[in-house]
Amino acid sequence: MKKLLIVGAGGHGRCCLDIARDMNIYDEICFLDDLHMNEVINDCEVIGTIDEMSSYYPEYVDIFIAIGNNQLRKKLNMQAKEIGYQLASLISPFSYVSSYANINEGTVVFPHAVIEANVYVGKGCIISSNTTLNHDSIIKDNCLIYSNSVIRPNVIIESLTKIGSHCVISFGIRIESNSVINDGSVIDLSEEFEIEVKP
Repeated sequence: MKKLLIVGAGGHGRCCLDIARDMNIYDEICFLDDLHMNEVINDCEVIGTIDEMSSYYPEYVDIFIAIGNNQLRKKLNMQAKEIGYQLASLISPFSYVSSYANINEGTVVFPHAVIEANVYVGKGCIISSNTTLNHDSIIKDNCLIYSNSVIRPNVIIESLTKIGSHCVISFGIRIESNSVINDGSVIDLSEEFEIEVKP
């Protein structure tokens, strides 16, 4: 019997639950969440709080951290690994992922995302619906890319970066760690641009 524990039952967690169910590989899925203890959310039981994560291993071996905040997701993924959990990757069967792409543990790929040949996606990333990662782009660990954005070929997105919806990151751009790209931004080498970098 294959079980999955999802940490976080908010909006992102509920979307990740849908993807896990669509993958059709888990016989049982439960949530950990601090605000909804002992509730049933979208037919999925909340069996404990996030602080109780260690209590459910090894009853559950696969875990997915469904937290949108990049820093907190990184922290919880590290804690889960230290406990002994395997970090699941949730890849929607309604996405397109090249067989030559590399998707690392703890990452979720939403429906209708496109990940082309020789793309590298690091650990603990969120690739939202209708996002396109063009060939040879590199997304480092714990990044969040919102819906309808396009990452062009040979782009490098360093770790802990958040890219808003409807963004275009043009050919060969490197985005440094902890950057925040606002919705609708076009980042192009031919133009000057400003990127917010969190300390």
